[in-house]
Amino acid sequence: MKKRIHHIAQILLMGFFTLIVVIDFFPEIGINISIVIMGAVTCIALAFITRQKGEPIFKSSKQKLNFSFFSGIYIFSLLIILSLLGGVSQVGIEWTNPILWGLYLIEVLVSYTKYKRELKQTCENGSGTFQ
Repeated sequence: MKKRIHHIAQILLMGFFTLIVVIDFFPEIGINISIVIMGAVTCIALAFITRQKGEPIFKSSKQKLNFSFFSGIYIFSLLIILSLLGGVSQVGIEWTNPILWGLYLIEVLVSYTKYKRELKQTCENGSGTFQ
C-alpha cells in the first residue's frame, strides 16, 4: 500500500510541476499558483514519507540514465509546446536557454558514464546479464 501511495504521489507531483510551468507561461488562465505549490509540497512530503527506507531511488545506473534522458525530453517538449501555443515565460525559462541545455547534457553525460562503468564492472565480474 505504501508503494502504491508513493507512486501516486510521484505522478501527482509531475502533474503539479507541469501545471506550475503552464501557469508561468499563461498566467491569465486564473489558477492560483499558491494552491498548486501547496499541492506539490504535499506530494513531495507524501512521497518522502512513503518511500521505503534504505531502498535506493534508482535500482541501477541504467534506470537513472533512462530517467535523466526522458525527463529532459519531457521538460523540453513541454517548453516547446507552450512556446508554440503563444505562451511567454514570466521568469525566463525558455527551451533555448543554454544554461538549461548545459545542465541537461551534464546530467545525461554523468549518468551515461556511471552506466558504462557499472556495465564494464558487471562484464568483468562475469555475473551474467546486466539489468
